[in-house]
Amino acid sequence: MPPRPQLAPAEEQAAPQRGRRTGQRLALALMVLSLVYALFAGLHTVFDLDMGWHLATGCYVVQHHTVPSTDILSYTSPGQEWLYPPFAGVLLYGIFSAWGYAGLTWFCALALLAMVACLLQRPSRQESAFAAALAILAVPDLALRANPRADVFTTLFFAFYVALLWSYHRSSTFLPDTATHTRSTSERLWILPLLMLFWVNLHPGFVAGLGMLCAYLLLEALDLLVPTHRNAALLRLKQAWPPLAATVFVTVLNPYGVKIFKSALMLSGLHQSNQPDSGPFVLELRGIPLSLASLSQSFDLRNPSSSYWWLAFATVLAIAAALWRRYLGAALLLSAALYVSTHHLRFKSLFAIIAVVVGSTILGKVFEAAGQARAKIPVLQLRAVGFLPMILAAALSILTCVRITDLVSDHYYLASSSQSLFGVGESQDFPERAAAFIQREHLAGNIFQLYNLGGFTAWRLGPRYQDFIDGRNVSPAVWAESQKLQSASLDSPLWQEEADRRNINILFFSLTRFYGLSDQNLLSLCNSQQWRPVYMDEVSIVLLRNRPENTPWIDTYRVDCNTQTFVAPQHASRGELSNFYANSAAILLLLGRVREAQDDLNRAVALSPEAPTIHLALARLYEGLRQPGAAEREFATALSLKRDDPLYWFELGRFYYSHGRSSDARPYVMTATQLTIVPPVSEYLYLGRIDLELRQPQEALNDFSAAEKAMAGRQDWDPEFFAQIAEGRAAAYFATGQPQRALAFLQEAVRRTPRNAIRWKELGDLYQTLQQPQLAEQAHEQAAALSQ
Repeated sequence: MPPRPQLAPAEEQAAPQRGRRTGQRLALALMVLSLVYALFAGLHTVFDLDMGWHLATGCYVVQHHTVPSTDILSYTSPGQEWLYPPFAGVLLYGIFSAWGYAGLTWFCALALLAMVACLLQRPSRQESAFAAALAILAVPDLALRANPRADVFTTLFFAFYVALLWSYHRSSTFLPDTATHTRSTSERLWILPLLMLFWVNLHPGFVAGLGMLCAYLLLEALDLLVPTHRNAALLRLKQAWPPLAATVFVTVLNPYGVKIFKSALMLSGLHQSNQPDSGPFVLELRGIPLSLASLSQSFDLRNPSSSYWWLAFATVLAIAAALWRRYLGAALLLSAALYVSTHHLRFKSLFAIIAVVVGSTILGKVFEAAGQARAKIPVLQLRAVGFLPMILAAALSILTCVRITDLVSDHYYLASSSQSLFGVGESQDFPERAAAFIQREHLAGNIFQLYNLGGFTAWRLGPRYQDFIDGRNVSPAVWAESQKLQSASLDSPLWQEEADRRNINILFFSLTRFYGLSDQNLLSLCNSQQWRPVYMDEVSIVLLRNRPENTPWIDTYRVDCNTQTFVAPQHASRGELSNFYANSAAILLLLGRVREAQDDLNRAVALSPEAPTIHLALARLYEGLRQPGAAEREFATALSLKRDDPLYWFELGRFYYSHGRSSDARPYVMTATQLTIVPPVSEYLYLGRIDLELRQPQEALNDFSAAEKAMAGRQDWDPEFFAQIAEGRAAAYFATGQPQRALAFLQEAVRRTPRNAIRWKELGDLYQTLQQPQLAEQAHEQAAALSQ
């Protein structure tokens, strides 16, 4: 064996110094990169459906010098209790008044920058490097909360709370046990009650700060159980209790007193049903589906959403390291944060903050201990190992630079189907021109708009026009009324009665492909006799009630949906033009103007071939034109661009099923059930039908049971869903040779949808098979009567 090379003494002494300098430069480079990434991630056009009612509330407080305690934005809920801190709206309104929508963009970008900067304050080189690396992974989830709404303050203040409380706790647990250091750190705890005073008056999420106080006390309680840590923990608690008590006390210093906790519990999902029959779904309170399909998202490195999985993986490593080093409190805190993030999407940003602050400490300490162990081994043997952090940092830096480039070029926003684009100002998806038309023409009466435009209506058209429904504490009665109106024809008696009762004279709808009319048929709106369209562009439509007093506007501005054209904006960016043509094509498709829609979609895809929604629209268009080859190609392209979205998996599976390719369809629909964050009712229904086609009735029964389980607690929401489940079970039981059970479920399907002629005919046919001619005749007669 050749002798081991030896270094000169001077070189041996210089090597550690070079390593430290390299480590410092590495940490500094990652910190700068994380801040740059945060700034660019926050610089995008403003789009938030709740932004409007925050601004409208702030405007009201400023103009009336009073804090509302009842609803002041909608005409459907006068006197409804209002328990929402108004001062975030005041601040946002002040920013808008001074700098417009561009000011709101910069405010959100700087808030995101402040969050990340707060997370980077670490006492050692190793921890700083880990904090910067983890912060880069955290930026996408933090950016989702950096919007012009009150929620941004919860994320920002929570970052301060975690950083400060963790720094104080670790002052003698992870650092030398010195009373002087603990005392100097405790003086900064008086920032907590000051922040809480602002927090409780800005957003109900202040309870997250109280939750962090409880977590801190748990950390100290665990330290009290360790004899070597007990004295330090007692000292910290002795010095910390006055500012912590003051923090709890100031939560009642708000316009609503202790009632504010009711609003806070509702926001956290602990005090509301979150069911469609009592209010809108709050998707942010849904959990992350844990499956192989969802975990595979971590390999899509260019997609910022993959960062959550890598941050979760780093957190698992930190938990294991904390347990190994006997930091039980840190392990529990990280575990709780990770668990909550998988159960509520809203808390992903709070998890990211804890993962960066606590995780960087644990990983930094382990790395430091490993470095001390390596110092006893000759340098040359460790040079390869020493290069590993630099290689990983270089890879992370390259990936971050690619993501920043994707932001600036709009690649990310187009590929992720975002309503925003890089830059400052307001999103083009807001119906500004339609609102200006309503104001300019001084139209009389109340406005009906869907839930998604409530905040915009309250801000852009208030106080002259109040909204029908918006995103605050929605009354179940008003929500149910809104749903009934959406499902009814505009010429139905229900609409006439509601319009008379509510003095509704204006209909104001969004037409964008992201949050437009959804189930509403645009062509039926255009052909309504009781309502007439008087304004339409590529993102919105306005209709007036067809009454004599509205004749001047109807005659002057009548819109012919068969000939309406949309003019592309001048001096628009690539992303803006792409969105314009895609929105225009979506409207033309709904109007049956297929060839024009195809032309616009081709223009859009030429501008943004990376946009999956455009390929999906093309696929549906080709499917309608009975060009299955072209449709399949576009469905597959859309899926390749957006593999983390269950919609694209489901659409390709649906396409295969509709063309008799059930065996091809099944894996795609199954993957959709594993990725969706909403109850996969439609997916399991399709899966059941597919298994029936594949002659797997027992599998089909399992699918229908899963669909029913997904609908648990919502039996009265939509009878059609349960009728389809019962109908599928009937077919499955009949296929297994159990006709009597099949009959019972088919009877249930008919009972739930008694005006469905097809199901009455199926029931008659089954009676005929079971040799019950009298019942068969009655069912067939009922089917014939309903078919007339």
